Amino acid sequence: MLRYKHYFWFAVPILLLGSCFSTQSNEWDISPQTKAIVEVEAEKAERPNIIIIMADDLGKGELSAYGAQHISTPNIDNIGANGVVFSDAYVTSPVCAPSRASILTGKYQQRYGFETQPMEYYPTSKIKYNLAKGAKRLGDWTVATEPSYPSKDMLEHQGIPTSEVSLAEVYQKAGYETALIGKWHLGYGTQHMPMNRGFDYHYGFLGAFSLYTPERKSAGYHSFIQDDFSSKYQWKVARTNNAKIIENGKEVIENEYLTFAFANKAKSFISNHKDTNFFLMLNFNAPHVPFQAPEEYYNQFSHIKDENQRVYLAMIKALDDAVGDVMNHLDSLQLLENTVVYFISDNGGASYTKATTNAPLKGGKLTLFEGGINVPFMMQWKGKIPAGTKYNQAVSAMDIFPTSLELSKIVQKNQTKLDGVNLMPFIVNDTGGLPHETLYWRCDHVRAIRHKNWKMILSARDNWLHLYNLDSDKAELIDLSELNPQEKQSLSEFFEAWNKDLPTKPLWPRIMDRKFIIGEKVYYFPA
Repeated sequence: MLRYKHYFWFAVPILLLGSCFSTQSNEWDISPQTKAIVEVEAEKAERPNIIIIMADDLGKGELSAYGAQHISTPNIDNIGANGVVFSDAYVTSPVCAPSRASILTGKYQQRYGFETQPMEYYPTSKIKYNLAKGAKRLGDWTVATEPSYPSKDMLEHQGIPTSEVSLAEVYQKAGYETALIGKWHLGYGTQHMPMNRGFDYHYGFLGAFSLYTPERKSAGYHSFIQDDFSSKYQWKVARTNNAKIIENGKEVIENEYLTFAFANKAKSFISNHKDTNFFLMLNFNAPHVPFQAPEEYYNQFSHIKDENQRVYLAMIKALDDAVGDVMNHLDSLQLLENTVVYFISDNGGASYTKATTNAPLKGGKLTLFEGGINVPFMMQWKGKIPAGTKYNQAVSAMDIFPTSLELSKIVQKNQTKLDGVNLMPFIVNDTGGLPHETLYWRCDHVRAIRHKNWKMILSARDNWLHLYNLDSDKAELIDLSELNPQEKQSLSEFFEAWNKDLPTKPLWPRIMDRKFIIGEKVYYFPA
């Protein structure tokens, strides 16, 4: 793996963003590969295709299906209109990689040590670490803990441990053609490459971000660079290192706007496998920074005076059209009745870009307030899920794993216990129960729990705690912790019962926090 070279003076802070420094670097997990053992209980013609469409940093407030007035997203909305819109869906982390890990495994990612982002770079000495810690350009990012300096070999083992079976591996074993198109961000070592984790075909980039066009300044596109060192660094990296575009392990030059390129690759994969069963993860990077939008989309928002927000909304509009293009392609091939389609975002909108607020929800990406973890989630299966269904109970992104296997009549014989549940009985048969009575989050020193209508969020390090009643206060404005000591005690006990079964430390501890000023309070959330 690459170490700091000429990037050091500029890159140390951003590369520490969400960094993972092992305090026991010789004990990073190097687990043997577990192979999926599956039993298929239906003939090929009876098994639906599965498509998971994932947006990157897209908040609910940017979709008209969830009430947005400043933008129209008819194509994404149609997935919910033709199936079910989940009004209270959660991811297991307010940041990209851990959230994605839980979707691929159907489990809380903390169970196998994937609590923070895998990173490409680390300081190679205490001197360089101290220089990063004192860097003036950090802005609202702060170095939080003292790291050790992992070896080159240890960096190769960041990712979902190979002892965990991914959803793609199950489908591959069941005879499906499998593909990952778009963003990966689940490890860079050989054993963590998409094609070694169950995907027959891969097109996209391995890291957290990439430019949407081949060059930083491309004719016909509008860009916006936030006054933030992380944004500036991403523009500098462009399409090098893990931001380069690769196809089945080989670097390629992609000249098309990346959102549209991913949609077209998805359409080709679908066409190539229309006569068999396929499993497709279509992981768009929109609307994650760096902000770039085609001119024709940028021009649709001439009434928006804020340049930052204008480019951001144009990116979302392009994403909506790309999703529509894929869905229309399925329709043209008469595959809608045999294809389950999910649409979800990996976390809430990145409010620190100042292009979005997640209002009326509090906070955003990186925070465990609702704006960071309560996300858009829709599901469609024509003829099986009644069109126009609204589901208002709390669900989780982890539910995609067991729901999909149940619909595909696939049983994984060696599957350890999943935390997700099959959603179909709840949304179709209206059983009246709750898919999840309790949901949990642990991101280093910040933790949260939702039990029925109560939510508690706290920092074990910074000594703050809030208790909210989400039925009456979804915006998390009124802290009820002093008025409800019994509820606070109960939620604490629930959380500790869950927490005691987790590894004490993640496989690679993080090192950065980001400061958020929300209302009159200052918070530091792990990055």
